[in-house]
Amino acid sequence: MAEEEENANSTKPEFPTGRIKRIMRLDNEVNRVSGEALFLVTRSTELFLQFLADKSARVAIEKKRKIVTLEHLTIAVKRHQPTSDFLLDSLPRAEEKIAPPSNRSSKAEKSPPRSNRRIDQFFKKQVKEPDSDSEAEAETEPEAEAEAEAELEAEAPVPIGEC
Repeated sequence: MAEEEENANSTKPEFPTGRIKRIMRLDNEVNRVSGEALFLVTRSTELFLQFLADKSARVAIEKKRKIVTLEHLTIAVKRHQPTSDFLLDSLPRAEEKIAPPSNRSSKAEKSPPRSNRRIDQFFKKQVKEPDSDSEAEAETEPEAEAEAEAELEAEAPVPIGEC
């Protein structure tokens, strides 16, 4: 009974076959993809990724790490010659580690996000009068914006030196 469940699980691919088929058809030489070929390519891909993940996990364990990184993957690929022949050139180069900033001054140096309105304007409700004429609405909007800006400037705190 357990063998039947195991066999049933092994015949059904875990990857979405539709996506695999689309990837296969990206090649100009491939016009049609049979169901059997699709199954074999999908299953081969699963087995290869499982193999690569296992090898990378072993490298991470050797280095006493809990998380598999790109460095571990690269080492695993280099150790297996057939994989190294075709995959090593496709992997991104491991960049030098950048030390995280140790002081809080770097947070202060970051510029605030760009915006064209003050935060007060986001919370103000704009009351629009229902007019049928669209030109009247267009003329009242700039006036309302000018009034809102004047109110904000009036409410702005006065610097200590100007009191």
